Amino acid sequence: MSYKFWHPFFSVQYSEYAGGSHLSTSGDVYSFGVVLMEILTGKRPTDPLFCNGFSIINFCKTSFPGQILDIVDAHLLAEYQDSARANRQKENRVLQCLLALMKVSLPCTCQAPGDRINMREAAAELHEIKL
Repeated sequence: MSYKFWHPFFSVQYSEYAGGSHLSTSGDVYSFGVVLMEILTGKRPTDPLFCNGFSIINFCKTSFPGQILDIVDAHLLAEYQDSARANRQKENRVLQCLLALMKVSLPCTCQAPGDRINMREAAAELHEIKL
């Protein structure tokens, strides 16, 4: 028996499930990567910024790693700036943490399911991140 998932608020470019794809662990990994991107950027895949083929994934890929601070959510950026004022060493650790989290999200959202990391790999990478 196969199940399909469809939700009216998703666009095909944001989730393979939106197109009626079969549920799969690689689809779950993709969704996890998108959620990480949402947390880091403070934007939803349905944000008006993302149109005409430009997605939250493109947004993050094109800004990683050099312009990550340009796309980070304002609350996270404020935390980063507070750390910078308090302690230069901690500032670097916060930046490395943000980069590491984005680095986990990117291979989760590869277009081809076979190119994505699996959840064990994603969990192991997350576990390695220390602030």
